[in-house]
Amino acid sequence: MKLGKRTPFLFFTILFIQMHVFAQISVSGKVIDKGGSEPLIGAQIVLDTGGGAVSDKNGNFTLILKAGNYFGVVNYLGYEKKMITFNTQNPDLGTIALQLSNTTLDEVIVSASPKSFKDEFKGSNFRITPIALKNRNPLSTEEVLRTVPGVNIVGDMGLSNRPNISIRGSWGRRSKKVLLMEDGTSSAPAPYIAPGAYYNPVSDRITAIEVYKGADMLRYGPNNMYGAINYITALPPQKPELRVKLIGGQRNYKTGLISYGGTWNNLGALVEGVYKKFDGFTDNSSVEVLNLNAKVFAKLSDNQSLYFKVSGQSEDNQASLSSQTPFIFDIDPIQNPLDADQFTMRRYGLDIIHKWLSSKNLSFTSKVYASDFERDWWRQTTAKIKASEVRNYVGDNIFYDRYSYLDGRTFAEEDYVIVGRINNGRESTTDSRWTYIVSGVKETMDYEWKAFEKNQHLEASINLHRETFKDRFLVADSSRWARSGRATTDLWYRLWSANGFIRNEFNIGKWSITPILRFEHVDMYRQNLIAVAQDPNSNNTKEGREPNVYNQFLPGITLDYQTGFGEFYGSIYEGMIAPSKVFGFLVEQDGIISNPLAGQSINIDPELSWNREIGWRGNLFNNRLDGQLTYFNNTSRNFYAGGRNEVFQELGKINVQGLELALGVELLDKNQHQLRLVGNINLMRSKILTGKLEDKDLFSQVIHSSVTQNEYLNTVNANRNAYEVYVSDGVGGETLLTDQTIEPSAFQNITKSVIQFGDQGIEDAEAPYTPMSTTNIGLNYDYKKLSLGLSGNFVSTQFTEFHNFGNESADGAIGKLPAYQTFDAFVNYDFVIGDNVHMNAFINGKNITNEIYRASRLNRATSGIFGGGFRQIIFGVNITI
Repeated sequence: MKLGKRTPFLFFTILFIQMHVFAQISVSGKVIDKGGSEPLIGAQIVLDTGGGAVSDKNGNFTLILKAGNYFGVVNYLGYEKKMITFNTQNPDLGTIALQLSNTTLDEVIVSASPKSFKDEFKGSNFRITPIALKNRNPLSTEEVLRTVPGVNIVGDMGLSNRPNISIRGSWGRRSKKVLLMEDGTSSAPAPYIAPGAYYNPVSDRITAIEVYKGADMLRYGPNNMYGAINYITALPPQKPELRVKLIGGQRNYKTGLISYGGTWNNLGALVEGVYKKFDGFTDNSSVEVLNLNAKVFAKLSDNQSLYFKVSGQSEDNQASLSSQTPFIFDIDPIQNPLDADQFTMRRYGLDIIHKWLSSKNLSFTSKVYASDFERDWWRQTTAKIKASEVRNYVGDNIFYDRYSYLDGRTFAEEDYVIVGRINNGRESTTDSRWTYIVSGVKETMDYEWKAFEKNQHLEASINLHRETFKDRFLVADSSRWARSGRATTDLWYRLWSANGFIRNEFNIGKWSITPILRFEHVDMYRQNLIAVAQDPNSNNTKEGREPNVYNQFLPGITLDYQTGFGEFYGSIYEGMIAPSKVFGFLVEQDGIISNPLAGQSINIDPELSWNREIGWRGNLFNNRLDGQLTYFNNTSRNFYAGGRNEVFQELGKINVQGLELALGVELLDKNQHQLRLVGNINLMRSKILTGKLEDKDLFSQVIHSSVTQNEYLNTVNANRNAYEVYVSDGVGGETLLTDQTIEPSAFQNITKSVIQFGDQGIEDAEAPYTPMSTTNIGLNYDYKKLSLGLSGNFVSTQFTEFHNFGNESADGAIGKLPAYQTFDAFVNYDFVIGDNVHMNAFINGKNITNEIYRASRLNRATSGIFGGGFRQIIFGVNITI
């Protein structure tokens, strides 16, 4: 009876709850870039009722709403706002395309497209997306650059904040022949005089990476012969948020990132700090890095925007130029006894960019940039000692402190160890101290005009650039811990350049023709301050300046054709490598290089190349496959400096050609299950066409094994006309061997070897570090908030010097590197705590098979073998509030 009285009340209560629940309607949509149809991560959808959502990694968003009509706005930094109105009776909002604002700076805007290329760049290019970086959590940028076709990494120790990147066969040490940029501005300490990459942004604050290789390279300079890399850092988020990222791992690996930023009306701001610490893969190779940066992106009005970035980075690293001999590498590849080596650096950078639309079709972009960089690299002086003699050489105290692993072992005659050099019972040290200041201003004009019923695009730029470089070398023989000494080198370099380009994109139907012309005017000098100080007849501070002034024009053109499934393109351009401190102050006469004599004018030209390519990029099978395929053929000339202490006495000519393939395939996309295959393959062949080269280390520092001695003699005797071999004359000089056959007994007296390439010489030699094949294949699986993946990287054999030794010397300085492969894996999971705390937990395995391989002979006779392939497991969490 009582139950019957309550039944109507229960019925209406349940009915009310059901009506309330069912009144919550799920409304969904997707936000994309209107120009490239690429998803936009983190777009903000704000409703007039106060609710809203943020788009995910695929541009998708979901709103849970009550039935009714709604009005809202979609925001994304750098894009025009879009108003939306809808009724919950139609819960699928479809695709919302946002138009890139005319005041936006293209260099710093990143989308989340899974495509491996950037449409706006003419010619071949490759893009590492934000999703790829998020999944990999790379220890350094080199880790992800390995996945780019045409890129080869010359292995170094530790995290290698001094990256060693080779593109299409360039000499990779310190990335000297690759243009590195951060948000479109050159990041090398001195891109003309000293382009070696002794600074690299920490990977944790990189949002995307773009690698350029086509004719549009001429937009950038000076080193545009082989390729360029643009690191793109994070923009302010769409809504105010605090981000904390914490990572830990093996070998005391620690990373902490904290940032706060957001967008308020037309102003976006971000402040970010990164701290990184790592004990290194080998003994005495720890690194500690602190990076701080802040940026502001403001839309000042409908026709003006401003971008401001300031950054600072400091590093304290136990970095060494020396590594291991084959004997040590084979018995214990983590050994490094040089505990007093220390690399410290600090860098400050500033970028200010202003964009102004003077009319609908005309804009001007003004950039002011500056950087201040200083490094100190204290290194122990070293010696190569037979393993059997190490204890007697260093003494018992040092032996049991740093070489005790040798105790009780038996040694062969050709087993060597790199040790700290002992003089008067003490170890000693030297310091390479470099200071750079770079500044410049750049003005770029963009003009859209109409012809052939198509939009045409004219772009022109002028850049005034200045850099100074102070190169000092100190010697201290009191102790390996000394941090002050006697200056033996004090050089001063100064350079200014006026450079720029003019480019026009002509569109006619499905065809596009884009000619481009770059010019460089360079005025630089070198001054030996020690020599000037020792001259009592000096009259002013300009005494002793050695000037070099040159002009260079670089033409290029790209032709492309649009189809329904992509774009076919071909391009040719002339690139250059600027004469740096290594070869910028020499004299060339009839192709022969020498140091200038008194009163002789320096006239060395840049290294130049003709770069040709033809390829396709696009999408197939209803966008389930995207990729690019490129054949390239590059021929460089005026080639002077190759490997460390390998120089062309008669300027060389080198050809590198290859085939690059990059593919992304959607294997599964159903019921929130996504399976994607990514693969990159590079096939490459190099050939030294002409030139005469001297290897200054081969018979002065390299300790040959019996196999390298026999290999050299057999090679020389088989082609005697290709080699000039000099031996000691016994009184401090040397004489040319004229004997047709060189006997083994003469090997110990050889002082110098000069190779002739081309006709009447060596015709099939390869350039160093140009493996014939590199392959990277990965498989990524996503389900709801879970992502996991496995990838493998394969690199074929590669020579490490122009002599193309196949065998390895006793000290590891020369010899072919065996092929190797590595495997990486990742798992990450996204989840939400409460309403506002978004978390991503992850674990990454680097080189999970732990198969340690010979990665490089980076510094040749100075170092020996640098190892790679050490397993590293990291784990962490990324929190945004």
